[in-house]
Amino acid sequence: MGINPLFQEDFFLTIQDRYHSVENIQTHPFYIVAIKGTVYINLIPLNASFLPQQLQSLQVAYQQQGILLVHLWEDVWISKREQVLSRIHSFCGQNKSLHGRKAKVVEVDAADAKSFLETHHLQGYIKTKYNFGLVFGDELAAVGCFAASRPMKSKGENYKSAELVRFATKAGITIVGGLGKLVKHFLQQVEVNDIMTYADRDWSLGKGYDKLGFHFSGTTGPVIFYADAKTMNRYQPHRLQKKILTAFDEQNILNLNDFLTQNGFLKVFNTGNLKYHLYTNVG
Repeated sequence: MGINPLFQEDFFLTIQDRYHSVENIQTHPFYIVAIKGTVYINLIPLNASFLPQQLQSLQVAYQQQGILLVHLWEDVWISKREQVLSRIHSFCGQNKSLHGRKAKVVEVDAADAKSFLETHHLQGYIKTKYNFGLVFGDELAAVGCFAASRPMKSKGENYKSAELVRFATKAGITIVGGLGKLVKHFLQQVEVNDIMTYADRDWSLGKGYDKLGFHFSGTTGPVIFYADAKTMNRYQPHRLQKKILTAFDEQNILNLNDFLTQNGFLKVFNTGNLKYHLYTNVG
């Protein structure tokens, strides 16, 4: 699979076929599509030359008008089309609502967590210590993944923190109180002083965490990725495939960026993350 020169048209026609109320509101220098007058998507081709600061400023300008602007890169649309469409479906208020109080919390093994997240989460699976799910009847409808607790000496001698790494629901479903139920269950299993998590600024304003009582604690800078032009999978530099890193180590001429460029990788980025903490009553 190569770079799709008709990426923006492909997205527009796909969304128009689903929602009809779709408008192309800007074409230069940004290509922005408004869906149902509610969701605004900035479509970014892989050959774009924007700086992270330009995209951050654009998003802030929309946020000041009370509008969520999503930055959608070409490689994400091509490699994660169904997950993208699921998020947009949710943003447009089209999901079926279920009540978390009616769900049963279960432990989820790594294989099932991986399968669920690769299907339903834009960033896919990452190994974590604790995986819990919400089940309705026999159906796994949501998965939340937490890292092991770790000491934070800077906050106190016995202070411990854990990270909420992933949360996803099945496509087409919103579980009211679902994430809160999984967080509560985790805190019953593991004693920590806080839970930390991130919201991807390309896709979120963090409002869901605000509602759960998380406290906004700052932003992180843009993250650099390399997108494989053949598969459209993206990798952080330290998570590149072993064969690529081995080939890089075996040559002694090019730096990593130039080596990857010559081997069919394209440099992309996100606009950083919003960082949140939920403080417990422990200690």
